[in-house]
Amino acid sequence: MNKILIDAGKSSRGWSRIGNYFHCPQLFAYLYRTEKMADETGYFPNLGPSIEALAKGSIGHTMQAHLHAIWGAAQPQGVVADETLYHDPTIFLDPEDAADAWCAKYGSEHLLSHMKDVFRAYRAKFPEPPGDIIAVEAPVTAVLGNLNGNWGLWVAEERGGEWRSLDGTNIEVTPLNMPDHKEHGRPITLTRRFDLVTRDRSGRYYIWDHKHQANVNAKHSATAYAIDGGFAAFRVMGKQLYGDAFGGLTLNLISSTELGKVARAQVPATPHRDAQYAQQLWAAEHAIAQLDMTTDPWEWPKAQNELSCYGRYGPCSGLNLCSLGRMG
Repeated sequence: MNKILIDAGKSSRGWSRIGNYFHCPQLFAYLYRTEKMADETGYFPNLGPSIEALAKGSIGHTMQAHLHAIWGAAQPQGVVADETLYHDPTIFLDPEDAADAWCAKYGSEHLLSHMKDVFRAYRAKFPEPPGDIIAVEAPVTAVLGNLNGNWGLWVAEERGGEWRSLDGTNIEVTPLNMPDHKEHGRPITLTRRFDLVTRDRSGRYYIWDHKHQANVNAKHSATAYAIDGGFAAFRVMGKQLYGDAFGGLTLNLISSTELGKVARAQVPATPHRDAQYAQQLWAAEHAIAQLDMTTDPWEWPKAQNELSCYGRYGPCSGLNLCSLGRMG
């Protein structure tokens, strides 16, 4: 039997692009409008996170996904991995074999030994599942529109060109309204991928997010992620999916430098911001489209703030480009 590698990939229309726009429109252009900014040879520097940092997170996530999928498939309710329900734990690769398979496909084999040590230390500390394992690497899509007379961001599925809510009700989408823009008329969607969904003994559901960090600080991370728009999306989606049984968001903070150091923290709610979330998404998509049509991507608004441009981890990757232009 060919065993499964859970290899879900990134969300198709995730929060990171919108988050980058809110952080700094110019950085957004550097990351997402490179085809308009490249030199005559087609070159433009890659300003995304380091490949090694991304690979560490991906290897760690792969092992966590397989560990929890195996646990969940052995439980009575089974587990949804990606978009499929499984009841046979033997269908999945062992977590460390899954890491090998991921690296065979994408590279970064030099990180395997260390990340396996991180995983083994985690597994030694938490040898049992944290409740019922409902889903791993589960994709969720939401769309802006009117549902039963209420405008907002709704978890939905597209069926034959129509968008339907969780109970099958038709959603009147409010698409991008930017005539002459290439995406005019496109439904405004947001996609997220739940690393893990659990259910506790009281029947409450929790959405988990795994973070592999050099320095684990539960209080700081919980406060920081609480205001992150990606976590607001988790909350909005979780409340619609699970209703009154939704328990909230859990951070699973795993140290990549201090073996066995793990912190699990609940992410505080931000109801004031969450109530504005749909409108903020609408505004950001239209502002991006407006800049696309009116402004040279080298001249998009810049944060121009020392805390944004030179943060605690050092300079923004676009600092030289903002300072010197193409010469940077």
